[in-house]
Amino acid sequence: MRDWKELVKERLAVQGLPESDEEEVIAELAAHLEEAYEDARLRGLTEGIAVEAALQGVEDWHVLAANICRAKAQEDSMNHRTRSLWLPALVALLGASVSLMLTQFLGMQPHLVWIGRMGMTFYWPWLATLPFFGAVGAYLSQCAQGATRARLAAGLSPALIMLIVMCLILPWGLLIDGLDFFRLVSFGLGLANWVVIPGVALLVGALPFLKGHSSREGMPALE
Repeated sequence: MRDWKELVKERLAVQGLPESDEEEVIAELAAHLEEAYEDARLRGLTEGIAVEAALQGVEDWHVLAANICRAKAQEDSMNHRTRSLWLPALVALLGASVSLMLTQFLGMQPHLVWIGRMGMTFYWPWLATLPFFGAVGAYLSQCAQGATRARLAAGLSPALIMLIVMCLILPWGLLIDGLDFFRLVSFGLGLANWVVIPGVALLVGALPFLKGHSSREGMPALE
């Protein structure tokens, strides 16, 4: 019986892939060639012609190797981004959100500070928990070998999400109610209240995990 894996190894030089990925690629191609061979045999072709028919399905082995390397590199990059950024950021965001909900559920009243006719609310117990969630996000990103900017983004994710939400709301408010000085001032105070101050608290927790570089930061970019 023909060893399709060995045949693929002879023709396919997969470079730049981890050994586990290389074996996976070879196994997939070997299975594909074997399926094409069996189909040719069922059509009445001799063994030699069936093998040639299966191999003809691959026009250029060098091009195929390059495409496989590129696809695997892109897949690895996407998986790494998910592990080092999106999941840590989601954990930090959910933690901060649940903490705020519990603070309100337990009836802890915010501290109200008046600036002219406008007020700022400070949930001090909630703000006190934010360094912990900033640390969690940055730490999880560090464990996944995230770059410094990924750790920072993961740690600050609750404040960054609030910034995005407020920047989306502002144009609608101005469109509906019109441009007004006090609305702009109120928006600025809102940014300070829900983005800047929480962001500083989150940063305090994330800072210890921003030191050092991941192994990927020193790697050259893939073409």
